[in-house]
Amino acid sequence: MRISIITQEDSFVIPKNIELLLREKNIVVASIYTVEGKGSLQNKLSYFVKGFGFLQSFKMGIILVFSKVLDKIDLLLFNGKLPGEKRSISIVAKKHRITFGVLKNLRDIETLNVLRSQNLDLILSFSAPCIFPTTLLEIPKHGCINLHCSLLPAYAGVLPSFWTMYHKEKINGATVHFMDDKIDNGDILGQVCIDISDCRSMYQSICKTKQAGGELMIDVIHRIMTDNVQVIPNDTSKGSYFSWPTIKQIQDYRKKGGRLI
Repeated sequence: MRISIITQEDSFVIPKNIELLLREKNIVVASIYTVEGKGSLQNKLSYFVKGFGFLQSFKMGIILVFSKVLDKIDLLLFNGKLPGEKRSISIVAKKHRITFGVLKNLRDIETLNVLRSQNLDLILSFSAPCIFPTTLLEIPKHGCINLHCSLLPAYAGVLPSFWTMYHKEKINGATVHFMDDKIDNGDILGQVCIDISDCRSMYQSICKTKQAGGELMIDVIHRIMTDNVQVIPNDTSKGSYFSWPTIKQIQDYRKKGGRLI
């Protein structure tokens, strides 16, 4: 099974999920791409500072800076082969000698042609912050699948880790679904429920759901490989959709004891 991964830069869980995929004998990762865009969490620093305040945002920033410093040391001194968990998607790609790139336009003809040349069975999205155009969706043999960290059709859209905490949910989940030209809209291929009652911050919820989602993704891929997929209709009329919270909504979440980290 030849796959390509399209995601966003992440220093917390996605590099670990990619490493899990790379341990699977029957899965070949042909390429990895991160998407740069306004919807990427990495480009929301000022937004989080205004909502969560300086102290919580500073704590998150320390984790990110520490991760980047370790990456630089790993890259410059060890060529990406420093033992231990990787904190950067680009370092994971370098370590395993996988084609890596940063995408700004998923409709770019050159990018699409490169992906077509890779003879892909699947394209995986780990919460890529964009809608895939039809020209991209049609490239892999078995289509494109996405990991979304909620129990779709509930909490579709942006930041389900925030919105489930905001509404004081005790149970969240992870869903792997087929992708189409709408957000979190394709048929469901697998789901797992996750107890988030012990999560005291949005960061903890993100880590818990994405880690479970990475394991679910591997299970779904194996079921696709063995032609053992049970497709569940994703009835969005019975679900809920959320966009980016306003600064006031984040501040309300904080007043009720909610934390970023």
